[in-house]
Amino acid sequence: MKTDQKKEIDKPNVILIVADDMGMGDAGYLGANDIRTPNIDLLAKSGIQFNQGYVTASVCGPSRSGMMTGVYQQRFGYGANIPEEKWITGELDSLGIPTTQPMMAELLKEQGYTTQLVGKWHLGLDDHLRPNERGFDEFYGFLNGSHDYYRAEKEFTKNRDFWPIFRNKEMVDYEGYTTEVFTDETVNFIKKNKDRPFFSYVSYNAVHYPWQVPQKYIDRLGHIEEEERRLFSGMTLAMDDGIGRIVEALKEEGIYENTIIIFVADNGSPASEQGRMSRTGGLRGWKGDTYEGGIKVPYIISWPKNVMGGTVFNDPVSTLDIVPTVCGVLGVHENGAEIGFDGVNLIPFINGDKEGRPHEQLYFRRVKDFAFRQGDYKIAFNKREKDLGVQLFNLKIDPNEQNNLADQEKEIFNEMLETFHRWDSKLPANRWLGHPYNRRVEQLSK
Repeated sequence: MKTDQKKEIDKPNVILIVADDMGMGDAGYLGANDIRTPNIDLLAKSGIQFNQGYVTASVCGPSRSGMMTGVYQQRFGYGANIPEEKWITGELDSLGIPTTQPMMAELLKEQGYTTQLVGKWHLGLDDHLRPNERGFDEFYGFLNGSHDYYRAEKEFTKNRDFWPIFRNKEMVDYEGYTTEVFTDETVNFIKKNKDRPFFSYVSYNAVHYPWQVPQKYIDRLGHIEEEERRLFSGMTLAMDDGIGRIVEALKEEGIYENTIIIFVADNGSPASEQGRMSRTGGLRGWKGDTYEGGIKVPYIISWPKNVMGGTVFNDPVSTLDIVPTVCGVLGVHENGAEIGFDGVNLIPFINGDKEGRPHEQLYFRRVKDFAFRQGDYKIAFNKREKDLGVQLFNLKIDPNEQNNLADQEKEIFNEMLETFHRWDSKLPANRWLGHPYNRRVEQLSK
């Protein structure tokens, strides 16, 4: 990569906060009238709210791969979650984002940033694919996809909820509630690095299963009658309190104005307790689906120094845009990456320097499930409802995907399906499932 000349002092700090499983009905600023998220709401008020923010996959690992590279993860063979049981047995290696594909922390380290990851990794277990080998100076968290909020082991176990907590490369004893401990680590990092540009990836395991939260948070939510929703809301409130502490630390150190804070979820509402815990805000589908409920998420960018607060951006954007946006701010250009960015720098669109939509087309593919958005139209196939076949929706007039237009709009339907297949046919095999993606629709239901 190469960079334009910039004074070190002008470089903004960057904090990327990722919630693990969170629907469009799980934040106050999105209209939820039961859940309490005052600090997320303030973050939205201070920055840009993206009303059509998409992830690149409806499950954690692939979604985070696209988010941390700015590249459709299928293009480097990361189209599905890594089989964690094979990490334990050692049957497979090189499971994760290939080292030929730069990640966000690596790009920022080249620009003089001090870098930190707290919380969930889920992007590679092999030694050469762990956080400290992929651009992070400091790592405190766990390597796999799910974790207990109170307990960790000092060795790898077959129960993924109890895998070790690491400080950098060493397994460490653990005490506390992970959401609070990860916040503590972030605040300490901010205070320690206040005088130099830093990047912190705050990767909470909240609000992912297992459903655990201290009673003190539950006690603040007596207005919620449903037990499951109150529990989920308590976990969200603990994360929201943590976000408030992070923002307060930035203000105390006088660096809040020049810090880019990005808040996003890695996928939509978990479906295990449909409608009783997380909520989709009326959207169809859940985590694991390519319906809107699985891939449309809360998405905020706050940068008080350069972005007007309280703005709502209504055109589709993607988590693919996070890395190109930060790199665009720093004047960093692609040079030597195996695959160039699929995302775009959002700042010119936010500030009105560029007209039109950041994306006219967005692609989604996870094993057999797929979707393709072009303009306001979207086609989607979900194996879970394979009898419905490929469906066509007009999201402008039908955001909840209730009316299948495949028969009425056959020309648009066929054109979009062919466009998707042309993209899909160029994808390599998923590197750990061992089969290609590019199967045409007539093969999908088999």
